[in-house]
Amino acid sequence: MSKILIVDDNAKTRKMLHRHLKKENYEILEAENGQFALEKIRAELPEVVLLDVMMPDMSGFDVCQQLRKTPQHELVYIIMLTALTSNENKIEGLDLGADDYVIKPFDIYELLARIRVGERTVTKKRDAIIDELTKTYNKTYFNMYIAQEINRSERYHHELSLIIADIDYFKKVNDNYGHLVGDKVLKEVAQVIIQQCRVSDLVARWGGEEFVILLPETDLENGKLVAERICQAIATHTFEEVQHLTMSFGVATLATDGNNLLERADTALYQAKKSGRNRVVTYA
Repeated sequence: MSKILIVDDNAKTRKMLHRHLKKENYEILEAENGQFALEKIRAELPEVVLLDVMMPDMSGFDVCQQLRKTPQHELVYIIMLTALTSNENKIEGLDLGADDYVIKPFDIYELLARIRVGERTVTKKRDAIIDELTKTYNKTYFNMYIAQEINRSERYHHELSLIIADIDYFKKVNDNYGHLVGDKVLKEVAQVIIQQCRVSDLVARWGGEEFVILLPETDLENGKLVAERICQAIATHTFEEVQHLTMSFGVATLATDGNNLLERADTALYQAKKSGRNRVVTYA
């Protein structure tokens, strides 16, 4: 069942859309302002967002602009709903990240058809870039995204840090409890990591029991703080099947040659493992 987020400061409009969408058996979410919409998108990741343009404090244009700065913007389909009819407004919305534009008053059956287009589009995107088990990004997407972020950071002289994290003694989990329990552990670990990260951070499954976290606008010291926070959260988390686990972390920051970022973070991770696990090591 697809999730549809209705973002509109007008309660009557939300109620009307809710009524029609409920008939189509969608899971319906609502937000009455832009900030709440961004929080909902991060927490719930709806397939389609119906976004009103004219809202107080944060317009639909502002929401698109903020969402575009995060990895999640590729995983939702935004349909802007507005009474503004000028081509300039349409172009602005599409340039800021909207996928479609519907003028009020609209035909509900046309809107439903456009929502179905959005569902199909998002499903294909998610299948291509999301790890099926952990629901984090997959390695293919991460490799593409890190290349873009390195280029952007070098061009604008922005900070960029990377964390590589590995579950300690994960083989024992599979050996003692079986692979189904191992899969559950990987899902829980992914959720704990995501909860400790910002919307703008990208979390991906690097392979097996390894995860990578890309931290835009973050220097080495702050990258270390993020890794330490995740390390502590994992160590104190009670896992349903195995009770407690630990992870080891390697942290590196962008240097002169961005191509070495992964290699340096991996070297730091190796040192964390070698020096006793359940710790954070930075690449100096």
